[in-house]
Amino acid sequence: MKIDDGLCKILIVLLTLISSTLLSCTPAPESEVADIQAVTDNKTEITGGPPPLVVDTSAPLLLDEPAEDEETFAVATTQAAAENTACFVCHANYMTEFLADRHAKANIGCVNCHGQSFAHRNDENNITPPETMYSADKIDSSCQNCHKAHDIPAKKIIARWAERGLDKTDPNRIVCTDCHGDHRMKVRTVIWDKKSGKLLRTNKGD
Repeated sequence: MKIDDGLCKILIVLLTLISSTLLSCTPAPESEVADIQAVTDNKTEITGGPPPLVVDTSAPLLLDEPAEDEETFAVATTQAAAENTACFVCHANYMTEFLADRHAKANIGCVNCHGQSFAHRNDENNITPPETMYSADKIDSSCQNCHKAHDIPAKKIIARWAERGLDKTDPNRIVCTDCHGDHRMKVRTVIWDKKSGKLLRTNKGD
């Protein structure tokens, strides 16, 4: 049987690796172990064999250091946050969205505003709407159920409006979510009438 040159080279490399691994795992003979002298005056005299392992116990563990994004975004650990994971299966964009995250940290979850919506969650065809949706004229009154006051200085409101580049100039058209959070889906493949729940369009173009 003729062996291809490339295959032959691979076999040689594999055999070399296996033999070196086996040799490195073989216990050292007693004579080599005896070559390592006892520690005296915080110094170890080595006459043969591998050097001793030195562990710097004063060095911080990597686990003690926060990941780069943890400093700006700490995952909420409330019951609401845990329950929100069912929604994030499809709505992953809200996992780190300001409004959803801030509410989850206060133990207010998706279901507090949108209902349990079990039929919506279990509909693989994605044509069943959530139990509660908010048309533009219902957003402010719904937020005011919990947030009774809005004591923000006018200059901060104007700064936020400019920062977001809102094209709304009529104060009567501006709603809470224009300035707070980004609680809108970037792309909607399924659209319902938010007042009636009637299906208006699906991703199939119906």
